[in-house]
This record gives sequence, structure tokens and C-alpha cells, in this order.
Amino acid sequence: MQISRFVVGYDDVRPNEHVLYSVLHDRYVGIDADIRSSIARWVSGEPAQGDDEREVRTALLEQGFLVEDRTQDDSNLRAHLAKAAEGMPGTLMVTLMPTLACNLACDYCFQKDSPAFTKMRAPTEQATLDWLLRTVDERGLRALHVHYFGGEPLTRKDYVLRTAKALSSAMAARGGTFEWTMTSNGVLLDVEFAKAISQFGAGSIKITFDGDKETHDKARVYRDGRGSFDVIFANVVACAPFVKIWVGGNFRPGEAESYEKLLARLEAAGLSGKLEGVRFKPVVEVGKTSSSTCTSCADNKASDLPTLVQLNRSIDKRKLGLKKHSGETLESMIGPCELHWTNNFTIDPEGFVYKCPAVAGRSEMAVTNVASSDPQKPAPLLVPRPWEKCGDCAFMPVCMGGCLGGKWLQTGRTDEVFCLKDQFEVSFRETVGRRYLDEFGGHPAQQTFEHAA
Repeated sequence: MQISRFVVGYDDVRPNEHVLYSVLHDRYVGIDADIRSSIARWVSGEPAQGDDEREVRTALLEQGFLVEDRTQDDSNLRAHLAKAAEGMPGTLMVTLMPTLACNLACDYCFQKDSPAFTKMRAPTEQATLDWLLRTVDERGLRALHVHYFGGEPLTRKDYVLRTAKALSSAMAARGGTFEWTMTSNGVLLDVEFAKAISQFGAGSIKITFDGDKETHDKARVYRDGRGSFDVIFANVVACAPFVKIWVGGNFRPGEAESYEKLLARLEAAGLSGKLEGVRFKPVVEVGKTSSSTCTSCADNKASDLPTLVQLNRSIDKRKLGLKKHSGETLESMIGPCELHWTNNFTIDPEGFVYKCPAVAGRSEMAVTNVASSDPQKPAPLLVPRPWEKCGDCAFMPVCMGGCLGGKWLQTGRTDEVFCLKDQFEVSFRETVGRRYLDEFGGHPAQQTFEHAA
């Protein structure tokens, strides 16, 4: 008998009330000092004593907090990863990049000094549509979710609207569904486009602010150095009634005050409860001498986690946080990333197909091309299975080595992990504790355990 290596414990969430959280199952349970002492005895080999204690032990085993041995833990992990590989069951998830060109020159972007100008041309566009629908049919999928990305996809509004219309119609004819999302800098977002794209299925747009106006306008600039905040903010306010909008942001150490001002500005503009959510994260290093937040997931240096915690609390207080959707969990928000999903791909303007958007445009990392009839190759980022080096890290089920594409951009190697452990330790403590108290705030520990069991 042992505690699963994928369980983390948080002491004194309230006085004499401790929480065990299973990363593998996204499940938590409250225990008191007596139950914790009992668990310690069971792990050392002593049997449960009395009916109540045996009942607790059985429940903890059934829910995966305890396992009989490492073999059972390994089996549970394999089942978890197999399920995770399904991604969104029955759904083909595809990131389409109609262009690598961008109308901004953000100071941390990898394209700042070497701007790209590639755009998908008509023959590749048609081959891409054919490839998507053929993949849907061959895999027997019922849904197609397209994420428009770039570069800046709104420099190709024609492409976005044309392909969304074609794919929406094609999926409807198959009795399936089409959904879309977009990551945009927001400079070219307007009400006309928001209304037009919304005709073709459920969707949302993520817009990035790098803090309030003063900070944002130092980082997210046009190529002539002008700031972009005022234009983007006005577009978000104007379009929020017509399309779902997420707000993101990429902060550096010392920028907490600027982000607090941004949150106050969003609240003052009447956007509380009207946005799909707000998510901020540290700026991410993805190259040897430059950095970008365009494609990567998190900062492996975890350099400013107190700011992340502070801002998340402020987001919730102002009711600008994530809207609650059925089935939403920590796991669904942070990993394993789409690289590990069987039915997830990214297609660049040349028609090369990848498993990770971070490496798009690097044809040596492609698994196929939309115009090719050759069998799909294994994803170079996955072949070495670097996450197997993570040992008994409790967060491996949702991390799987972190941003492997970002690590490759940093080092040129596919056999190393992009470790997120420090960040997970802080963010899980904050999020699990908050979720637990929100759900069981009025219950003593033993009643909480019985409820969870």
C-alpha cells in the first residue's frame, strides 16, 4: 500500500484540515490529522483498524489516492495518457496559419528582427481544405475545430471567412459540427468581421494586452514604433457584444501594477462578466537570444510566480476570470498539450503539417504536407519520449515534459524537457486550495471527505 506518486498534499488549507489532490484524476479530498496518521500507518504496512477506518481506506483506494503498488500506479498512468491522447473525443483540432506575416513588431517576438511574409496561396488553401475533410472522413470524426493563428490571421480576413464558410458547410453536410477559435493581436478586429465570422459556428478570439497602456505600448508596437494599445482596447470593447473574446497577457518581473491597472480598465469599461475570461502568464523564452509568447505554453524559469498568483486573485475578484464550463478542470486548462493529441495538427502557409505550432515553418519538423500522398511520419518532438526522464514528478500526467517545441527552439534538441515543476507547485497550490474552499467551505474535514468519497 502506498500513496500514488501523482498525489500532492496541501497542509492546513484550514486549521487541521489538509487536502490531498490527485493530479492524475483531477480529484481532491479533505482529511484531518487522524486520517493522515492512519494513512501513514497503512503505507508502513499496518492494516486498517475498525469499520470507519477500513471504509476510508477503501474509498481512498477506489479514488486513486492510494494504490496497492507501483504497478497499479503505472497502469493508472497509462490509462490516463491513453485518454488524454483522445484530446477532444471525436474532434479534429487543427491550427491553420494563413500567413506568417504580422502587422506588429512586438519586442519579444521571434519575428521582430526577421519578419516573415509567407502567405498561403490558393492551390495550398484548396489542398488544405481537402486534407482536413479527408482526415475527418478517414478517422470517422464528427467535429472539426479550427484555430486561426499566425503571424496575424486578421491580415487575411478573406481567407478566414472563406475557409470558415466552406468548412462549416462541409461539416453540416456530414451531419457534424464546425467550431473555430482565433489568436489575434486585435489591431484589425472590427464589428463587421465579428458578426461575419460568428455566422459560421461557435467561436472565440483571444486578444493579448501586455499590461496597461504605458507598458503595452513599449512592447507591442507597429514597425514604426507606435504603440497599439488604444486601437486594440477600443476594438475589444466594440466587439465584445458580438463575439466571444478572451484576454491574454505576457508579463515580465515588475509589471504587476501595470496589469492591475489593465484589469481596472477592463472592469471600468463594463467588461466584467462579458469576456470569456482573462489569462496572464510570464513571457516565455523560446530561443537562444530572443523570446516569444506566440506559440509556447509557460515559462520554465517560473521567474515571477507571486505576480501570477496576485493577478489571478485580482481577475477573480473583478469577475473577469474564466467562465465555468461543464467538465472544465485543471487538467483541461494546462495539459497535456495538444502535441500529444492523436487528432491535433498545425498547418503552415506552405501546407506543411506539424504536431506543434511552436515549430511551424520549420519543415524538418513536419509530419507530412497537405499535397503529399506519403504516409504520415512520426512527430520528431515525440519520438525520443523525453518525459520519461521526469521520474516520479507528480505533475508529469499534465505536463508530459512541458513545451517540447519551445525546448527545441531553445536548444535544437528533442530529447530534453521544458520543466514546469516550480510553476505547477505554486499554481496548483493556489488553484486547488481555492477550488476546495469554494466547494466545501462550510464543511469540517471528515464531512468533506465523506462528500468527496
